[in-house]
Amino acid sequence: MINNKTARIPNILNTLRNEKINTWFDLGLFIDKFKEQNFASAFKGKASTFDAEIEKGGVAFLTFYFTIDGITVETEKYAKIFKNIYPDIPIHFVAGDIKDEADELIPNGAFKKVIPEMEAFDAWPLYEDFFNIKMERGSEAYNALIGKFWKEVLVLVEKLGSYIEENDISLLYLINVCSNPGNVSLALATVLISEYLGIPVINNNHDFYWEGGNRKEDIVKKGLKKGPRDFFFHNAHIGEFFSVIEMVYPWESRSWMNVNINKMQQEHLININGHNPANVALLGTAVDTKMHQMSKRDIIKALCKSLPYLQMKKTPLPYILLLTIKIVSAR
Repeated sequence: MINNKTARIPNILNTLRNEKINTWFDLGLFIDKFKEQNFASAFKGKASTFDAEIEKGGVAFLTFYFTIDGITVETEKYAKIFKNIYPDIPIHFVAGDIKDEADELIPNGAFKKVIPEMEAFDAWPLYEDFFNIKMERGSEAYNALIGKFWKEVLVLVEKLGSYIEENDISLLYLINVCSNPGNVSLALATVLISEYLGIPVINNNHDFYWEGGNRKEDIVKKGLKKGPRDFFFHNAHIGEFFSVIEMVYPWESRSWMNVNINKMQQEHLININGHNPANVALLGTAVDTKMHQMSKRDIIKALCKSLPYLQMKKTPLPYILLLTIKIVSAR
């Protein structure tokens, strides 16, 4: 865990600045070297001591933004679970933006931190450069982007890393940060921070860039259908560029637990990405039935609204009635 007596982020920044990352090849070599380093284990000791450290330092939930959406709803549930296990644990919600309406879901007493550089997709300044502008090796766009990208990574290491260190946060819980490339600078910065500071990470993956996305060459060669995430592969033909995305989405480390919402994602990480099965887990989404209860009348109304669809699918009426009876009886 973090030693709060001496701030380490300034030294980490000096180390990173000395790397002289001027080309995509420089970055690739740095990431390879970084991954091979024998970083100290995020924690050594008994389970009871680990629990004490987690409860003392707290957990930071990191994502692109918090609002009234699926990600924030899920994060609220995760925060409740941590509070149930560790009653005194500090909870931090850290994002590029936290909308006012998110206060409906963010637990009372949770700390909120906005770091604008964590915003993603169209709000991320380099999103267009990464996934829309066509690059070729040696082109102006290719040469210019690496400098802008590395500069952003360093800014995020400083801002996010300093917040984590100043608050002595013991655990990072990422939601989509290292699965959906909405902000590649944030993904790499988070990897660097967690490994240098020795902080364990739960990397919660709801959507991966390869789900509904393929390289143009594979679409043509294999006769695949075009997908909504094909644009993530827009510059996949440049190996030294795209390898950065392949390495950090998601990052593999003994201090990282990659938690996925379905079994297909889990199998993809193990069988295709080659991740250690011991660091891959399954955590499906769920509804808090205590908060979202439906009366028998509401259930019947919902089923009635579904009748046209069920009839279109030629579902026999007796099965529909039986389903209704079973659901209502179960309550």
